[in-house]
Amino acid sequence: MDDEPAPELFVARDRARRFARYIREALQERRLHYRGSDVGMTSLLDEADAAMAAVLADARQSIDDMLEHRIRDRERGYMELPLVTAVEGLIERVDLAKRMDRARSLGGVPERDARAAVLALLDDALLRLDAYCGAYDEKRPIGPRRATDLAHLLEKVEQHASWERVISQPRAEAPPAYDRAPSSVRSDPAGLEDVLRAVRAALPTATAPWHVAPGGPGRPLTLELGEASDAAEEVMPTQRMERALDVLRFLHPIEILCLGTPAEPASGLLSPDPESAQPTIEAVTVQLADDAAGKVDLSLAAAAGRDAVLDPDAERAVRALLTAPPLPEMGPPPPARLVALMGVLKALDGALSERVLPLGRTNAVRVAGSRLPRETTRKAPLLRAVTAQLEATFAGFPTHRAEEIATAATDGKLVARHANAADMAVLLALLGRRWNAGGRDIERVVDLRPLTDDEVGELIRELCSIAAVRKQLESGKAVDAAKITRLEQACVAVLGRLGRVGA
Repeated sequence: MDDEPAPELFVARDRARRFARYIREALQERRLHYRGSDVGMTSLLDEADAAMAAVLADARQSIDDMLEHRIRDRERGYMELPLVTAVEGLIERVDLAKRMDRARSLGGVPERDARAAVLALLDDALLRLDAYCGAYDEKRPIGPRRATDLAHLLEKVEQHASWERVISQPRAEAPPAYDRAPSSVRSDPAGLEDVLRAVRAALPTATAPWHVAPGGPGRPLTLELGEASDAAEEVMPTQRMERALDVLRFLHPIEILCLGTPAEPASGLLSPDPESAQPTIEAVTVQLADDAAGKVDLSLAAAAGRDAVLDPDAERAVRALLTAPPLPEMGPPPPARLVALMGVLKALDGALSERVLPLGRTNAVRVAGSRLPRETTRKAPLLRAVTAQLEATFAGFPTHRAEEIATAATDGKLVARHANAADMAVLLALLGRRWNAGGRDIERVVDLRPLTDDEVGELIRELCSIAAVRKQLESGKAVDAAKITRLEQACVAVLGRLGRVGA
């Protein structure tokens, strides 16, 4: 018996670069063709279509050769499976771009939308190859673990799925990618996207959104796509899913549960062929470790009490902050930390705008505002004793905003620009709690139930702290680590308290 032929040696990174060269040629030709069409020029040869066909043929043959061990990387054998998973996604993108461009040329898809889709798909294929080559050069199967925007990955996967539907149904609308915005996780974006794409490929007709269940202490974050029937049972994942999981597991744990109908057992001459004897997958659940889950709960309880609640957007921002690089003892904060802090501040502005500002526009607020103690002078500003009392009660109280906010509340003219920490601190200090001002009892008319008056008082103190430090940050002044920490804690506390309002 003859020995099997020795596998051909190759360099996986060089193969990836060869694919990239084809795709760059196609991308350049498509851009030139689209620009030429806009000015009335016509291309005689469609080199882009030929380049896409070439890379598809080359990529499919390469996958077969690697899986059958006909070729082996002579330097880093552990990079073969990561190349297979990357190229499977590459084939999906390029094939969709090719079919979308064909549908465009036949008038089956709107020109503007089709052009954008083709260019985006080819660009994304190049980015995936660049990520693979970067990992290869670093001698690691997958990129380093870092903050990964899971929501963006789901949106991209579902956008590509919607383009797939548009080819057969030009007026098909894209449903939301998820039913609840998932938090950022620490993973490799390219590797995690490979897993999500493999899941979507196994459920091509499943309707979005993905069902997101956030993680908690000892509980993974889960993503579910598809609807399982009552008779469904656990079935094996596809081989593509298994390969993508094996690669990502070099970095962190991840599990997949598939539900559906098992393959029919072989029986006699009429048994199904191996291709048709595959399980039917109806629903897939991805379980992903959520490192920040416990940290969020602990930080939230420490800042705002055990009853605190975070809205999905706020939770996502807080998780990103907790996984950002730590503050140094000396010197400025790391840029990534500041970016995460800006995300928390943005979530804070959104919470103030949605949960507090509308409560300040009621008729009860206008009436109560007109009864605030004022001077007897012509312009009748707030009584100085009132602002002095607020300054003594709340450290850093923004007295300079008191008159404008009191007047705007009385006139019913609180607007979006007032949804900031300083102005909302003033509004709540004046009309968001029961207190005595200048010998006059002030009723609570900005009703932040279920927060008590004491909790509203804590909320005001936190907003005052935020306003003071944020002003220094935005003015470009140096802010030490202690103040940054206080700002972060106050933001988490405010978000946690406001999450309970109206919930």
